[in-house]
Amino acid sequence: MPVGVPDLVFETPLWLALLTVGVSAMEGAVIGRESRTPRYDLVGVFVLAVVLGLAGGIARDVLIGNLPVVAVRTPWYLATVAGVTVLVLLGRRFIPPLTSLWFVVLDALSLGLYTAVGIGYALQAGVSVVGALFVGVIAGVTGGVLVALLRGVTPEVLVPSVFYALIALAGAGLYVAVEPRSPAIASISCVALVVTLRIVAVRWRLGTRPLPLVGDRSGGGAA
Repeated sequence: MPVGVPDLVFETPLWLALLTVGVSAMEGAVIGRESRTPRYDLVGVFVLAVVLGLAGGIARDVLIGNLPVVAVRTPWYLATVAGVTVLVLLGRRFIPPLTSLWFVVLDALSLGLYTAVGIGYALQAGVSVVGALFVGVIAGVTGGVLVALLRGVTPEVLVPSVFYALIALAGAGLYVAVEPRSPAIASISCVALVVTLRIVAVRWRLGTRPLPLVGDRSGGGAA
């Protein structure tokens, strides 16, 4: 490992791990707090915060058999989720909107870290490269998918939307390519690529397009 290059997968500082969980959990709490249909109570807001903050890591650990899952080995993760939920409930006027640059950047960082840690843990557990890519992407998108399902809406990864899952896959692919040379550089490269691509995609509204209907030869289905 090159001197001075931290491995963000296996040497993640606790503050950075908690920041990742906290930002995701805050997004979940804000979604619950701002929702008009349906309207959520205190428990509902907290559940959305837990799901968006912890589901990706839990899915990763379950898939590779890393049990008990990291989220319950220490009280800090659940405490962070509870803390940001209270912050959103009491200080919602001071929380920037989810579309703000602050949230976009931190959300991109969360996606990058969840993806890098997911694929890094999977490779260390002896999972195949294809399986590790799957774990990395699942770790990155599970929270958002579950929150959407809980709200009764179609997850964005299934319909035309700004690139998200494909960005996680690109980051995971870069990790796989660089990891044989240096796991530390692989983790930093993965996170950096995901953050950059996500910010660019959000800034210029780059995303997937609907496929044409079966039998539709007019091409009108691809808007």
